[in-house]
Amino acid sequence: MIESRKDDHIKIASEQNVEEGNNLFNEIYLVHIALPEIDFNDVNTTINMFGKKLSFPFIIGAMTGGTETAEKINTILAKCAEEFSIGMYVGSQRVAIVKPETAKSFRVVAENAPTALKIANLGAPQVSRLNERVLSDWVSQAIDMINADAIAIHLNPAQEVFQPEGEPWFKGVTDKLRFIKRVANRPLIVKEVGNGISMEVASALVSKVDPEAIDVAGTGGTSFIRIESIRARAINEADVFSGWGIPTVLSICEVRSVYDGFIIASGGVRSGLDGAKAIAVGANAFSMSRPLLLSALKGYDETQRFIDRLLREFRIAMFLTGSKNISELSRASIVLGPSIISWLNQRGITCRRVNVK
Repeated sequence: MIESRKDDHIKIASEQNVEEGNNLFNEIYLVHIALPEIDFNDVNTTINMFGKKLSFPFIIGAMTGGTETAEKINTILAKCAEEFSIGMYVGSQRVAIVKPETAKSFRVVAENAPTALKIANLGAPQVSRLNERVLSDWVSQAIDMINADAIAIHLNPAQEVFQPEGEPWFKGVTDKLRFIKRVANRPLIVKEVGNGISMEVASALVSKVDPEAIDVAGTGGTSFIRIESIRARAINEADVFSGWGIPTVLSICEVRSVYDGFIIASGGVRSGLDGAKAIAVGANAFSMSRPLLLSALKGYDETQRFIDRLLREFRIAMFLTGSKNISELSRASIVLGPSIISWLNQRGITCRRVNVK
């Protein structure tokens, strides 16, 4: 039953240690500027994304939907997205399409965040099995359900292969992504869920799909391999594949080496400083999920405090690098650690950055 799986995910993610791998943010050093020649209050953290102005380049990550608990979580997160003028993904909306009685758990996002950037979300394995007529209907329903400004399709082969009810169906996904881009009438985001996107996959997306954004969702944060293995009571398998994937920082570099579009950094981002590092190394915005889940389970006030702290940390990082806006942060001086340098050298990647416009 899809609803019970959604509640399982919330319970396991909030109560157990499900974070694995090293995102390598510890190997990005932002060079301290002792004479920034700006006042702290002069720092401009705003950014434009898909026609919406964000107070800072942050998106609440994709989490949940389809249950009463999910509805309460989404309501709190949506209220905060509206208050702070930030973006918000919703969790996979398949449950609400096949069981319309659960759609209210997603509609609360539109109700409570009418002007915020909202991103619909469907899974690649599911869309791979739909004919074009049905797929077009699913896309329309997902967008209309939350009055979405963009739609994300998540790639989750590792999760599906470990999930007890998994659907590891990825044949034909590229063609379906190309179709979705054509019919959605909204920007298309292609995202992972915690195992990273390589330059090979990014290059294929560029040449065959041309998405408006890629969310790398690398390793170093919540592991759906671990979550699904706990559900399946197959912990030994999860131990074998512990940390599987591409660390978030490296995935940013991999994707940026072949893609000039909008990159969202997620996967173990745990502070505003991590977010600033992600932008300095090549991303345009950053996202996180589990910390917001834990905050939302404690209530609106705790979630509000968390995002406020995140924004302050991000602003401090900008100030201490002498960056008065996001474009300058994207060019801030950085030093990379040995693991990053070794990976990039072996992969033949130059960690290049582009300006945010």
